[in-house]
Amino acid sequence: MQKATKADQSLVVDIIAESFPYNPSVLSILKNDKKEPQRMRALARYVFKTALRRNAIFLSTDRTGVAICYRFNGHKEILIDYWNQMVLAISAIGIERIFKVLKRDNYVKKQRPKTGDFMYFWFFGVSDEGKGQGAAHELQKAIFEEAKKENLPIYLETSIAKNKRVYERYGFEVYHTWNYISEGITLWFMRSK
Repeated sequence: MQKATKADQSLVVDIIAESFPYNPSVLSILKNDKKEPQRMRALARYVFKTALRRNAIFLSTDRTGVAICYRFNGHKEILIDYWNQMVLAISAIGIERIFKVLKRDNYVKKQRPKTGDFMYFWFFGVSDEGKGQGAAHELQKAIFEEAKKENLPIYLETSIAKNKRVYERYGFEVYHTWNYISEGITLWFMRSK
């Protein structure tokens, strides 16, 4: 496992963009039109830029898997973060959807702990080529070791039932469930035990 650098942007964006189409929560954010593949890549670039500033991108040794996990309350947003959010709104979400997405994002953030440090597991994906080759296990182990070293719990959300079951096998528990009815999505809020 290695930390990604700016030079890894193309690879990380490719893996993220390849993984996003299977995620109902992600799809509900994007403007749904003929430019969806470009919007998906714009979202992946936003994730990369944001996570790189937080030194939070882990790549598997074979470079087919990526995990983004960072110390949540250890980062303050600066001007470049707001700029990247504006670019995301224009290039991926669409101006007409921005208030709906902000309202949803606000709800999600309110479910996380208000005080104290914790690790936030923002994204996890493996390219089609890397599936079943050990990248997922390697990244999971690295994230758990980092949280253990820092003596911090891990928090995450998932809208994929299969992923929820996998996280439960790794010792996570659901602490809140949100049925996002207008989008037909269930979002499980989970934390390590």
